Amino acid sequence: MVCWSCMIKRGFIFISLVYFCNWFAFSLRECQQGDFHFEYTECDKFGGRWRVAVPDVGTCTGGKPPAPVRGRDCSFSCPPGTFLHLQSQNCQSCPAGTYSLGGGIRYDDFLNLPKGFRIVNEISSAVSIQTSLIDSNDKVGNFDDPSFSCNGTGWQIRGGTLTYIPSPCLSTLLYNVKLVRPGFVRYKYIYPDSGVFLSFHVQNEQCLSVNENTLSKHTFPPTTTDTNWNEEEVSLSSGPILLSWKAMVLHGQHRPIVIKSIEIRGVAYTQECTLCPNGTFSVANSGVCQPCQPGTYSNAGASSCSQCDKLSEYSGPKAAKCQLRPPCTVRDYYAVHSACDHEKKATINYRWSEPKICRSDLAGAVQLPESQLNVKCPPCNPGTFLRGGRCRICPKNYFSSGNEECQLCPANTQPDYEYSFIWWNELPENVTSTCQTLEGNTCDGSENWLPLGDRISTSHSRRDDVYLSLILEVAGFRSTANNDAQTPVGVVTFVFQTQCIGDCAFFFVEIPQSVGRPTIIGDWNGTVSKRSFSYNIACSFFEMFFEIFFLSRYQVHRPERTVFQWIFVRSQLSTEERMQNRDVSFDEASLYVINVTNTINGGASRCLLCPVHQNTKECLPCPPGHFIVNESGSCAPCPAGTFLNTSNNVGPEACISCGPNLQSRQGVECVANCKLQFDDKQYDLSPLNGVYEAKSLEIFSRDGSRYFHLFNVSICGAVKATCKDTVDQLNPNSAPIPILYSDVCKVTVLPREADTLFANPLSIGDRLVGISSSLRFDQLTIPENVIEQWHFPQTFFLYKSFSVSRSCANGYYAILTFRCDPASNSSKISLPSTCPDGTCDGCLYQVVITSRFACPICSAEDYKEIVGECVHNLQTIHRIPAKHCILIGQDHTESTVVSCQSISVQVQLIIAVATAVIVFLFITVLLIRKKNQKLQYKYMKLVQSASGKDAELPGAESCALTEDEDDTASASDRILFVHGKGKSRTSGWLTLDRKSTTENGYESTALTAASD
Repeated sequence: MVCWSCMIKRGFIFISLVYFCNWFAFSLRECQQGDFHFEYTECDKFGGRWRVAVPDVGTCTGGKPPAPVRGRDCSFSCPPGTFLHLQSQNCQSCPAGTYSLGGGIRYDDFLNLPKGFRIVNEISSAVSIQTSLIDSNDKVGNFDDPSFSCNGTGWQIRGGTLTYIPSPCLSTLLYNVKLVRPGFVRYKYIYPDSGVFLSFHVQNEQCLSVNENTLSKHTFPPTTTDTNWNEEEVSLSSGPILLSWKAMVLHGQHRPIVIKSIEIRGVAYTQECTLCPNGTFSVANSGVCQPCQPGTYSNAGASSCSQCDKLSEYSGPKAAKCQLRPPCTVRDYYAVHSACDHEKKATINYRWSEPKICRSDLAGAVQLPESQLNVKCPPCNPGTFLRGGRCRICPKNYFSSGNEECQLCPANTQPDYEYSFIWWNELPENVTSTCQTLEGNTCDGSENWLPLGDRISTSHSRRDDVYLSLILEVAGFRSTANNDAQTPVGVVTFVFQTQCIGDCAFFFVEIPQSVGRPTIIGDWNGTVSKRSFSYNIACSFFEMFFEIFFLSRYQVHRPERTVFQWIFVRSQLSTEERMQNRDVSFDEASLYVINVTNTINGGASRCLLCPVHQNTKECLPCPPGHFIVNESGSCAPCPAGTFLNTSNNVGPEACISCGPNLQSRQGVECVANCKLQFDDKQYDLSPLNGVYEAKSLEIFSRDGSRYFHLFNVSICGAVKATCKDTVDQLNPNSAPIPILYSDVCKVTVLPREADTLFANPLSIGDRLVGISSSLRFDQLTIPENVIEQWHFPQTFFLYKSFSVSRSCANGYYAILTFRCDPASNSSKISLPSTCPDGTCDGCLYQVVITSRFACPICSAEDYKEIVGECVHNLQTIHRIPAKHCILIGQDHTESTVVSCQSISVQVQLIIAVATAVIVFLFITVLLIRKKNQKLQYKYMKLVQSASGKDAELPGAESCALTEDEDDTASASDRILFVHGKGKSRTSGWLTLDRKSTTENGYESTALTAASD
């Protein structure tokens, strides 16, 4: 039904609006010459444009605008520090307090998302499939939750930067720009975690990649440390350009990515200069703003920085305002130990932390303590001795516990070198500390790690924009030829503690010389109670190969220089937290103990027995798989079923037992023979010997780009699997990355039109832990719901990796599941359907091999006999194996022919039983009949004796013949009773009278009573 009232109301409103617009237009005055401003039209096909006059909106209408004038060429732009004045079409200098890049744009203070930027978050296809296969009551890992959303993750504005918060969502930072001439994009970033997938793309307005071959080396930016900013510059061609930064992580928790600034050159002219942000200033004709120094401040558009009051105020770099100096506290000074004198006494002096920002003249302020004199010096660290008031490392072949002078190692012994720091009176040798700001500059003053006797701690400061690093450089580690990744070449152990008011961060980083880039071994956030952390330094397969084929077959050195860093970052306070006067000077990290074993140099606190060369009397290392006997110093092989711990090869306890169902290879490593025997079953995996690949699901983004994970697996260990990184090779400045050799490794594959790239190789199987048909191992018990159920036997190979990460502090594990499938004609390798990316938590990976060769070999108990019929006195007996096992090198069935009879044993048995039953029944009938006759005779006699007084017998009703019965039916004798005439009672003998009948041949016998 039509609502006429509604239509009338809407029509009235429309007419009113038209009337109001016309009235407003007619009410505007006519435009004058001063009401017009100039703008450029879009570029035409000739590469030019027009300058036209346009009135300000809503101020006037009509008038006589200036005639259009042909403008500057579309490729024209002013130099940095100037802008294009459209009225004169000439470049003019920027005034002080502003800046201009000329034909460029710079973003370096992200208080909000600038115009032209946009962020797109999408859940990847792999995560969608994976989370849909996981039971909602069985959530594993950090992100594998079906209810997971992208809110609060991905690219965010954090602390004036563009920060990527890791999540399984594919987050893309996009920026549209039009270049009028060839230019470039330059961005400064921190990318500390290679576990996060980061890529940079340049596309045109049709979303097609631009200059893919040229930009390929910039597609995947190289990783950095948490303290070093890296700058990438990518050349761009003219035209509409879409820049995108894509980031994603599938599993685990990782460090964020931070983009500090983005600069683009090649854009069109700029009509005005940009104000310098707070905390910066500029002079006239500037292309960049300069930061204010500590102790000064500025507001936006300042031409210079203003000085803070030196007595009552302070400020940090790039400050927008000054802060009042607080009263001094115990956190504003630190202790300094002097050198020990000949009496092992020292002086402890106290100094203010620099730059000093507190005031000691205010009420309640703490004063600097007096120096402490003649303080007893603590002992030196193991392997060092006191000389010149400082602790020094003992010379070569000497040792010391730290309490006495160094002593020469006795004969038949060698020093056990290591770095052991348990006392912190000063920075030890080979240990340095640094401080850097977020800008990448060196800190001022005493921002550093401070030795405090029983620990070394970070300095107390109210600056939250610094990184404090403690650095230990190790020349190399001792190793033995044929050393395997199953045993570490050294162990790093440290005891630490953090106390923070917010989300401070503490990192432990390794930088091997062969890799050339940092690897985060462990990281912690917020307050962490005092705890110990250990890290095994494994020998890479490349080093093992080099040792085996190019070095002595006995002990060798791993001469690779390795740097270890402990990095502390104070809590990053938000604007609201700063307004609450929260003090980051309470943030502190402390290290109590650092110990690095099995090093080439360093100090020795003991000497170990060793075999001696007969001529030179020098120590010789034991052969591979041999340990040093404590008593004699000779070498002895490890017992069967064990392998040698190369980082400590003294005593029989240096031999470590192999895992279940593993064999020792000359005491060097534990291996899996392809022919296995356990649980009373035999397996032969020899046909599966080799290296195989398993591919995960491909992950697609909206623009069609894709990648997937590739797992390389070595079965039986004859040849190692390899994974390599080809992305960093695109960057000519990056160090070459060696190929990764492992039993099980994973690599990210990025297919492209021109080629295929491999990134982020990761070893997830350095050592074979054990083999079992169950999910219980000595080191680990796998939950039942992690492995898919299978209707035939399954065999599990458990591998462990020495690689660790923040979310996998215990390292990575890999399970090779060998599934028995007797009906399969070919073997196949795949990933479990419950975890299509190979893992459900990022720490435990699974690869499934389905094959008939994974079935146990049939034994005598697995056969079933089937007996055929007897034909011509011959019978065939078939022996068929069970379905769950296979035959290796034999037929599937076995047949045997034996002699037999026409009537089978079963039939003969049935006949014998039937005959016995018939005979038994016949005998039973005869016995019953005879018994019946006896009973009949006794009954008749009983009836006669019970007759009346006249000696007349009553009629025997039950024994008389009926009308249908024949008296001649039986061949029995006839019995007649004959009574006497007397009335007396019958007594005496009965006479049997037999008479022959002539009719039927039967005899009749008359019984007569005898006379008295």
